[in-house]
Amino acid sequence: MLILLGTFSFVGLKITGPDMRQTGLNYFNQTHLADMTVTSAYGLNQADQKTIADQARVKTVNYGYFTDAKIKGITNGIRVFSNSGSLSQYKVVAGRLAKTDTEIALNNTLKGTYHLGETITLQDGTGLAKTKFRVVGFVESAEFINHNDFGQTSVGTGQLSGFGVTTKRAFSLTEYNLARISYRDTAKLNAYSNAYTKLMNKRQATLLKDLNQHRAAKYQAAKASLSTALINQDTNALDAASVDATLTLVEDFLTSHGLTAVREQSTTANPVLVADLNETAPSAPLILLGHLDTIFSVGTAKQRPGVIDGERLTGPV
Repeated sequence: MLILLGTFSFVGLKITGPDMRQTGLNYFNQTHLADMTVTSAYGLNQADQKTIADQARVKTVNYGYFTDAKIKGITNGIRVFSNSGSLSQYKVVAGRLAKTDTEIALNNTLKGTYHLGETITLQDGTGLAKTKFRVVGFVESAEFINHNDFGQTSVGTGQLSGFGVTTKRAFSLTEYNLARISYRDTAKLNAYSNAYTKLMNKRQATLLKDLNQHRAAKYQAAKASLSTALINQDTNALDAASVDATLTLVEDFLTSHGLTAVREQSTTANPVLVADLNETAPSAPLILLGHLDTIFSVGTAKQRPGVIDGERLTGPV
């Protein structure tokens, strides 16, 4: 179940159906399934990590990376994770987990499409340091019980067809964007019980509130950093080369921060670059850094009517 709450997505993981529950509980215990998973498009900086560590009854926190990418030749995307560590461990069905930054293990449902030793090319994967990976294994995960629905994505057709696991070194992100958390007092609780659900909902709300206190500061830091990067750019030049150079600089900056950048065409035939600072929420604030008449200031609502919804260009509340 994916709950979209502001900057952060909290993923509650369980399956339904009485016949499956005991099997599910055993599987969760064997793979040390995390009680809570936090993701952030802004990244999880040191302040976020301290906030998580300071939460009541936290036992273990594993930090890592993830991004969505498309395997060349297919239209659906896959979610690529760094190896999870001690929480939410992957069950190897064939082969092994990745050991180098050019190796990947795919989920077991892709076994009929790809084979061990095959090299795949990942496209549109923001934050990946590599594009070519050799398939070294096939795995299962308790985070993906429903093999018919891996979730949605902004890559490809918008639907995920599976997932992959590689090493942390395969990512170029400057900050972790995923945290898996376990608590000291949940080991003896039934994951399907009302007591467990109430406890997790309460802790989820508290953690969300505490983490989102950092949201505005992160936005302003990204804005200031990007403004500095653009300081030597001629933002009033209308020639195609100047526009392309500016947009390329912005795209590189956003990619290095794990943010998705999409070039669109405006009604003035000049390129517009839209960066989604919160890819999980439809109403998330966007940055417009394009070229209509000039380069817009980050986070402002200045726009031409009908080009971009100005309400989505403001900073976080």
